Amino acid sequence: MKSHLNVPPGRARLPALAMAGVLVLGAAACAGHRPEGTGGPGKVVTKRSAGPGESVSKQRIGRLKVGVLGAIPTLDPNRNLGAGLYTNSLGLESLLRVGHDGRLEPWLATGYEQKSTTVYEYHLRRGVKFSDGSPLTSEDVRYSWNYYRARGSARAHYYANVADISTPDEHTVRVTLKTPDASWKYTPAMFWSGVFQKKHAEAHKATFGQPGTLVVATGPWKFDSLNPTSGMELTVNEHYWGGRPAVGRISVTSYSEDNSLALALRSGEIDLAPGVGSPKAFDATAGKNTVTTVATCATALLSLPTRTAPWDDAHVRRAVAYALDREAVVASTQGRAGAPLQTLISPLLMRPLGSEERVDKALATVPTYEHDIAKAKAELAKSKVPHGFSGTFVTAQSFTPTVEVIVDQLKKVGINLRIQSMNDTAWASKATGPAHQRPVTAAETGACSPDPSFDSIFLGKANTAQGGLNLANYTPPRIDELIASGLTAQRPAQRLRIYTDLLKHLGRDVPYVPLYAEGAHYASLKYGIAGFDSYTMNMPWALNVVAE
Repeated sequence: MKSHLNVPPGRARLPALAMAGVLVLGAAACAGHRPEGTGGPGKVVTKRSAGPGESVSKQRIGRLKVGVLGAIPTLDPNRNLGAGLYTNSLGLESLLRVGHDGRLEPWLATGYEQKSTTVYEYHLRRGVKFSDGSPLTSEDVRYSWNYYRARGSARAHYYANVADISTPDEHTVRVTLKTPDASWKYTPAMFWSGVFQKKHAEAHKATFGQPGTLVVATGPWKFDSLNPTSGMELTVNEHYWGGRPAVGRISVTSYSEDNSLALALRSGEIDLAPGVGSPKAFDATAGKNTVTTVATCATALLSLPTRTAPWDDAHVRRAVAYALDREAVVASTQGRAGAPLQTLISPLLMRPLGSEERVDKALATVPTYEHDIAKAKAELAKSKVPHGFSGTFVTAQSFTPTVEVIVDQLKKVGINLRIQSMNDTAWASKATGPAHQRPVTAAETGACSPDPSFDSIFLGKANTAQGGLNLANYTPPRIDELIASGLTAQRPAQRLRIYTDLLKHLGRDVPYVPLYAEGAHYASLKYGIAGFDSYTMNMPWALNVVAE
């Protein structure tokens, strides 16, 4: 099965669990496949990014001043979480990238071949060099990916199904999986597969990624310096395979919170912030409409413990689904949300499985719950608690404003929940503790892969283990069967049927009530990011920066 993505070299012109009131599964936000944006320099969002290695801008930008939230303690890609995810991708490149339609496109590899259901071969682009002038080889890729999959790595779970990585020749990388897994094909396009130089990493094992050692990579910009508390500097990689990028120098400054970041943008201290925490508050502080937002493939959800009374009654759970006004919930997020959502698996993740017409037709068969108080009361009347009940809603402190809106809506149908707000660490422990003790709660999934199997992390028997993410303790055997077959099936049409069937079960049983598609945001008064979409931050995104 060949999947060649032959494109000539271009010329210049998210599991690791970090808690901040959300379940962040290993990445910075990933925006949805649709390119429409709102606010700020949104008009540039509809421009497509250029070809592999190319800069979109025709105009030279001597220096781009970037502001990020949080410190960057290291460039080690296994430890560089948070703010560093926006900066590592400026230098570390992946073999493939995800296009606007969710399909794979070439980058460091010109294509790949799926030799069998468990064997993939990647063909490296010729002439790619590291920033020190030495050539990229398949051994560098093998070393990088083995580094990510090593025991104790923050990225190891993405490689859990890999049996072996080999190098038939210096331009070919072969990956052998333990079992068929249709989701694997996206791994070489994500930030957790960025390639670095083996020779440099081996020579500096004790200080790899730290100031003074840094990382040697192939990207358009090379890492020149790092201050773990204040920021970093990058300059042009003179050996870049895509030609000289439009942006010559990138200066990154770290800020401790949104307000400081917004003030820096307002004063001209920075030109662009690739990540914003609270868009509405940011714009208010910046004094202008600066933020561009796109909906993501990540899902915010309400979790209902399906094995705990009275939540074990499907009529109660359906009543909740009807009672929620998603537009009001979205408004409570201060601009963080992209759009209301009706299915646990975002429709954006279903798009690669068929034509738009075929996917829409399949999703139309999935039960959904539009806001309707009369229907909510009717469902509750069919339950074991027809006159309503009281209980507790456990939430992380940072999610409390949204939970307050949800709780007020549920009161209208006789469901009275007391909010128990706790710090993020305590909340994470409670939400992923013993399965039979998991509470009613809400979470955001954070970054996702482009595959519909992503949301199966919230389902299945295995994920009810302590620390697992089956927050609803939802374990029908048929769900485990569908999860397994969704990975082993290879044909998109077959996978579309499987995940549609899975969504039908979720629609009938309502273990989770999807709330909204999370938003991805950037802010600038001077620049836009062309083609800002699902996976912009997985690639050297400054290639897509254009002047307003």
